[in-house]
Amino acid sequence: MFMKKLHNRLARKRRIRAKISGTAQCPRMTVFRSHTQLTVQMID
Repeated sequence: MFMKKLHNRLARKRRIRAKISGTAQCPRMTVFRSHTQLTVQMID
């Protein structure tokens, strides 16, 4: 049971990481919104 949960957790981690990692052709964009400013970062 423990190994199945561990395997599922690692598979989920790999799947999410593959979706959110940015590349030079398609960088990832993060947005931080404060009360007065809007800050955007492009991360490859």
